[in-house]
Order: sequence, then structure tokens, then C-alpha cells
Amino acid sequence: MKRLIYVLCAGLLLMATSESCNETEVGTIDKNDNQAPGQVSNAQVENLNGAAKITYSLPKDKDLLYIRAVYTSKQGVVRETKVSRYLDNLTLEGFGDTDIYEAKLYAVDKSENESAPLIVKVHPKTPPFALVQDLLIATTAFGGLDVAFENETESDVSIVILTNDKLGNFVPIRTLNTKSKIGSFSARDLPAVETRFGLFVRDRWGNLSDTSYVTLTPLYEARLDKTKMKALKMPTDANFYPGNDVDHLFNDDVSASTAYHSIDPVTMPQWFTFDMGQTAKLSRMAWFMRPGWFYALHNPRKVEIWGSNNPNPDGSFDNWVLLATHEQIKPSGLPAGQNSNADNEAAALGETIVFPIDAPAVRYIRFKTLKNWSDGVYVNFTELTMWGNPEK
Repeated sequence: MKRLIYVLCAGLLLMATSESCNETEVGTIDKNDNQAPGQVSNAQVENLNGAAKITYSLPKDKDLLYIRAVYTSKQGVVRETKVSRYLDNLTLEGFGDTDIYEAKLYAVDKSENESAPLIVKVHPKTPPFALVQDLLIATTAFGGLDVAFENETESDVSIVILTNDKLGNFVPIRTLNTKSKIGSFSARDLPAVETRFGLFVRDRWGNLSDTSYVTLTPLYEARLDKTKMKALKMPTDANFYPGNDVDHLFNDDVSASTAYHSIDPVTMPQWFTFDMGQTAKLSRMAWFMRPGWFYALHNPRKVEIWGSNNPNPDGSFDNWVLLATHEQIKPSGLPAGQNSNADNEAAALGETIVFPIDAPAVRYIRFKTLKNWSDGVYVNFTELTMWGNPEK
């Protein structure tokens, strides 16, 4: 009998141990605790342009989940950054000036318990948008102005051009969103009268630079009359599909239903020639890609534009002058077949080539394609528009 009792007790003890192990396994964390983790410590600050990188020592708590850092902007906006427990640093961004700020660092565990804050003072350097603003250069251009910029930190910024509208309101007329290190952009279709312009830069957190002002007189520019333009087939020009000749580029139809398309035998480089029907000092040209094939297939990618007033009838480049060399850049940088909204918007506006102000006035144009988007030998696009100052 005693032996039976001993066996039953041993069995009950084994069951109790087993049930206890099922409830709390060795080494697991209770996710419903109310115990805050230890503080972050040993903070070291590296002040950056419009930002601050903070390196620290993590607390030893096994249930640590992440580190949270917060600061309050001058506008009262609380900005927050969270990083994994596996990192010993984080970067606070979006500072709009070079003042001293207090940042609070919290350790947070799996139960969302927060430690007491570690208060760290940061002193960010000049923010990127202000650096860009300081280096903007505005110059007179045909039909408006050109703005050159430098963005050394390659930060996301928006550069805004303002001028008076017809009601006298000083309003934005062109905004460039960019993270390019260097570049330029323009505002066009403005009258050739003395005009006051404003320039400012905005970042993605809504910080704004001061506005700078410049007064310029745009050079006269008009869209050239397409009804005067026609193909000038030269012996060395590329062949084209019947119904897809050069004249289809001058009908103001950017759909795929009418287009220019070269045909065998062709190689790269290749070119076609046309007569503008008037002599003009050119300011710019825009070509429009075939819809459905933006930044792909046979659309031109790298081109040269040549001008002449007396082309050699043998089709050679005698009596021609190189007006511009241009390579089309896809805004997003995505692979062929993957287009962002920025890509589609840029394609809808047309690919623009700006000619140098000192380029000579010409009547005949040769569009030479060095490379298309498929590395193939065909060229296909839908429309071409020219601007400049035509001779009377």
C-alpha cells in the first residue's frame, strides 16, 4: 500500500512539473510585465547637416525591443525616430536651423514599457535646404530664366520659382523636386519684359529657406510654326516605315497612332533631316516618346542635334554645326518597364534640349540618334517641337 502511495505521488509530481514547464519555458520573457527597462547610456553626438547621429550603449534587459528618440521642432512638431535593439545608433533628421535642441532617448521593451529618458543636446549643422538656397544661380534664358543648383548632400529638396501672375499675386510658377547633386531647370513661356522672380527651397519636413529675389528680362521666344516644317530626305538619312515618315513629327499628335519609325537597313548612329521652313535662333527642342514604351524600346536616349543653312546635298555633315549633345535620364532610375509617377509626368512634358544662347541661327535640322533605350538599331517617337526667335 505504501509502495502504491509512493508511485502515485511521484506521478503527480511529474505531472505538476510538466504542466509548469508548459506554462513558462526556460529562458522565455513574460510579455505582460510592468517593469521598465534600463536607460540608454554613454550617448555620443555627431552633428550633421540638418540632422544629428547619436551613438549610445544599450541597457542589458533581455526583453528590450527598440530605442525611441524624440525632439520638438520650433513649430511645435514632435519628430520621432525608432531603431531596432540590435543597433547602437540612430539619426534624428528634419532640423530646420542650427540651434541647440534637446533630444530624449527611451529604451522600450516588449510590453511597451519605457525607460526614463536620457536627455541629449544636439547642435545640427546648416540644413541641406539652406545650403542649396545659398548656391542657387538664376540667369536670363529664352522665354524665362534658368536656375542652376548644387545639392552637395543629395537630400530630397524642392526648389521653387515665383513671379507675379496676371492678378499681381506673387505665386509659384515652377517647382523642381530633386535629390541630384548638381543640375539646372527652367521656367519658360514668359514675356520678354523686365520681371521680378523669387527663389526658395523646401525640404520634405516642410522647412523653408528665406526667399531670394532677382530681376531679369527673358529673351524673346516663340514656338515655331509646325505647318512650315517638312522632311528633307538626304542620301545618308535613315529609311522609315511607309506611313511613319518624318512629317508625322509635326502634327501635334503625341499618341502612338502617328509616329516616326526607322526601318532596315539601319545602324547606330542614324539620323533624319528636316526643313523648319524658316531661319531661327533656336532656344529649345522637345521630343515626345511613344506612349506605352516610355524610357524603353526604340525611343531615343542619346542624341546630337545639328543645324545648317546650306546642307550639302550629298548627305554628309559638311556645312553642319553641332548645336547640342543630350542624353535622356529617367527620373526614377528604375529598370525598363517600371515607371514611377515622376517618370510618367516627365514623359508627358516631353524631353527638352536647351540650346546654347550663342548657337547660330539655322533653318535645317539634323536629328542624330547615337543610342536608343533598347541598345537596338531602330528609332521611334511621336512628336517634335521647336522654340526660338525666328527671323522676320
